[in-house]
Amino acid sequence: MKRSAFATICLILILATDVFAQGTSSLNVSESSEKSRFSAEWRLSMKGQDESDDQTQSKYVDLRMEVKSKYILTNSLYLDMQPAIRLISGQAQTIDGADSMKNALLLNQAAVMFKPVNSLQFAAGALNQSYNHTSLLVDSMAFPSARAQALARMGSTVSGLVIETAIPTSTSLSTNTQEKEPTPGLNTAAVHVNYMPSKSAFWKNSVGYFVYSNLPSSVAQSSMLLGNEVNTISDAHYEFINEYAGIEASTELQIPLATLFDITLGAEYLKNQKAAEDVNTAYNLSLGAIIHMSSTLDFSLTGKYFSVAPEAAVAYFNAGGYETNRIGYRVDSVFSFKKHGFNIGASYRDSEVMFSNTVQSREKTIMIKLETFYANI
Repeated sequence: MKRSAFATICLILILATDVFAQGTSSLNVSESSEKSRFSAEWRLSMKGQDESDDQTQSKYVDLRMEVKSKYILTNSLYLDMQPAIRLISGQAQTIDGADSMKNALLLNQAAVMFKPVNSLQFAAGALNQSYNHTSLLVDSMAFPSARAQALARMGSTVSGLVIETAIPTSTSLSTNTQEKEPTPGLNTAAVHVNYMPSKSAFWKNSVGYFVYSNLPSSVAQSSMLLGNEVNTISDAHYEFINEYAGIEASTELQIPLATLFDITLGAEYLKNQKAAEDVNTAYNLSLGAIIHMSSTLDFSLTGKYFSVAPEAAVAYFNAGGYETNRIGYRVDSVFSFKKHGFNIGASYRDSEVMFSNTVQSREKTIMIKLETFYANI
């Protein structure tokens, strides 16, 4: 009820303030009409991946086309549409279905953005959750959401308070609820502080509090195969043993040490305060370097160590990056051909099970990827 009321209030504010903005911005119509209302850019990526453990094995090629588009309605109101098409070819033998192999039309984001003043922004629609959450909690996917954000700028530092209410869904925007199940929810409040003295130097920080509610049976069933503790009520009904609410934080730092060398540091932390201490915490630590081999070629190498306890997160929503009940490392390398507009990269991930169970085992993943830069349509 509270979530619905918040979403309704946000939409009313957007519509009411836009009416006012249209009345006060008539002097700028001619200026706006001189500019293009619509802009868009796109990119292609091709990924080959080999993933295996004792129970599963998959080898496939993933081809994607992603589009970022923006349509300006007024000086303060615009549409942000980011669709994607995924085509997959290969084979998979797997017991989990959190992100099954299938061709799909996806939405990275599809929302109405309203900015009445520079220090205040509202958004409603399918909003990408990576903006407000760590990768330990949620993969980069869009949830139906309403978001309000207040910003303050002081020199090279930008601070923001973000409040969001969302309906956690699958990649197809389905809530996965069965008959008579209440609508699930994810409510969040977070503070962001970003310091960017130059294009190649920055320090980004965030800390927030999250609360999941009414998670459906199908999500619990899938999460059981990905590391969470779940009760089996019947053959068709499952429920989580623990609730999920707690804190998350992240920091990311890039430091130019010389004209040809940058250092990158990163960390994420997550704690589910509704679960026992020995199974409620997750973190990852990363260290990397960017070598500017020439004016048109960069090479980056990053190493990451991660630990995700069984009850730190809802495994169905973070399965693309981590799952739960996992501890391990990942190495990524990327060549960036700036003149020609594409990247070629490879990564290796090795994750072991923290607590033994019947559905998880040591997992190894090798991935090679080619990705173009975004280009104007």
